[in-house]
Amino acid sequence: MYRTQHAPRARTIIVALVLILVGMAGTFGEILPDNIGIYAFVAATLLLLIGVFFERI
Repeated sequence: MYRTQHAPRARTIIVALVLILVGMAGTFGEILPDNIGIYAFVAATLLLLIGVFFERI
C-alpha cells in the first residue's frame, strides 16, 4: 500500500526548530528585523509540509 503522507525526518525537524527560534527572535525578541522573523516562520512551515508530503526529506 502506498502512503501519501510521511513523518518528517529528525534533521528536517531540527532545521525547522532553528527557523522557528530565528522567527521568534525576529518577531517577539526584536533581536532581528521583523521581516526576517516572518520569513523564518514561513520557511519552517513550508519545510515541515514538504517533509510530510515527500519521503526522505
